[in-house]
Amino acid sequence: MVVVAMFSSCKDDKVPPDVLGEDRMAKFLKEAYLLEGFYAVETEFQYDTLHPEMIASYDSLLREQGLTREDFERSVEWYTHHPEVYQRVHDTVVAWFDRDLADFATQ
Repeated sequence: MVVVAMFSSCKDDKVPPDVLGEDRMAKFLKEAYLLEGFYAVETEFQYDTLHPEMIASYDSLLREQGLTREDFERSVEWYTHHPEVYQRVHDTVVAWFDRDLADFATQ
């Protein structure tokens, strides 16, 4: 019984074709986090309000990566229902930031 539950859980965690894959989601989130960091430092950015400049920056990031808002929203919806998979994506982004920070520190 446990084996069946584990197997079905793994199958449910497979990213569907209409959702951003883990690597692509991680790449988008890394850039989005950098944007948010910039706005947090350079403006009176508050997370409860999206300013027009921030929306324009997100739209630009989506275009740069060949995505639509619908692509991203559909993907966020899927990852919200699969927190273990999202955690892997988040861990990837954190590892990239850690690597970038280590590289910067050695320069």
